[in-house]
Amino acid sequence: MKPVQGLLSAVALCVASAVISGAAVAQTYPDRPITWVVPSSAGSGFDVISRIITPKLSEVLGQTVVVQNIAGAGATVGATTVAEAKPDGYNILLVNANHTAAEALYKDLKYNLIESFDPIVRFTNSYHVLVVRKDLEAQNLAELIEMAKKDPGGLDYASAGVGSVTFMCTEIFKVAAGIELTHIPYAGGGPAMASLVAGETDFYGAPYSTAKPFIQEGTVRALAMTSPERVSFEPDIPAASETVPGYQFMSWYGLVVPKGTPEDIRGKIRTALAEALADPAVKKPLADLGFEPIDEGPEEFAAFLKNEVDVTKKIVEDAGIQPQ
Repeated sequence: MKPVQGLLSAVALCVASAVISGAAVAQTYPDRPITWVVPSSAGSGFDVISRIITPKLSEVLGQTVVVQNIAGAGATVGATTVAEAKPDGYNILLVNANHTAAEALYKDLKYNLIESFDPIVRFTNSYHVLVVRKDLEAQNLAELIEMAKKDPGGLDYASAGVGSVTFMCTEIFKVAAGIELTHIPYAGGGPAMASLVAGETDFYGAPYSTAKPFIQEGTVRALAMTSPERVSFEPDIPAASETVPGYQFMSWYGLVVPKGTPEDIRGKIRTALAEALADPAVKKPLADLGFEPIDEGPEEFAAFLKNEVDVTKKIVEDAGIQPQ
């Protein structure tokens, strides 16, 4: 055999072996527990939706899906952990608008949302609710805006940190309403909500899934939903656009894995998630918390992420927010 022919044969053999090996791995996946990374604290919107989905997902996959909370820096610490993990399907990241915002708000991210992950699916949309501490004088959104205009910066708002969806929700609201509020960041959505309940902060643009039980208990008061119009599951809460025309804020959730995860494994995760989401034991509680189901596959989700990054960068620039 000539040297060149021998080299080509060896390369072909290596490629074939890699393909066979990859196919074998995909066939046996999963053969051990999977880590589902929640890049926020317990009690956050990230956490609430994860605790509903993962028990059924474990059942469908035949392996335990372990929820791991890794909070910090607007959900970027958890994202960094998954970006640096082995691309074998055993580390899954739950993502939302925190991560597209982070591309505009943080200068030194250790990953790139578009280049460091393989998108699997965007599976739900949801809205936030503008809530205040129960003893705040403002009884509606118009009165809150009036208070803020009389005393610029005198009211403060909680968030899950710079770059979080709760931060973006309120920053966009501030611009739309023409008011100033003082930002009080917390290490996650749970602590942010706790600050409002305790009366330490005045205002919070909370995920509805996080705020619902506190609204029902009367420990916080809801002033408006960030939906374009009133929603069927909370018809008595006005839409913020009724007071601030044009203002709305939608959040969303999807799954990504480290770049280079085999396509067959990504397909298995997506199929299993779809089966889990179709189960009434998962579907109903998600609907009760205002989560609207969608099914956006990898290519569409990738395009969505890129567009969201571009749009958020413009919002940040227009709002005069300085990257950190």
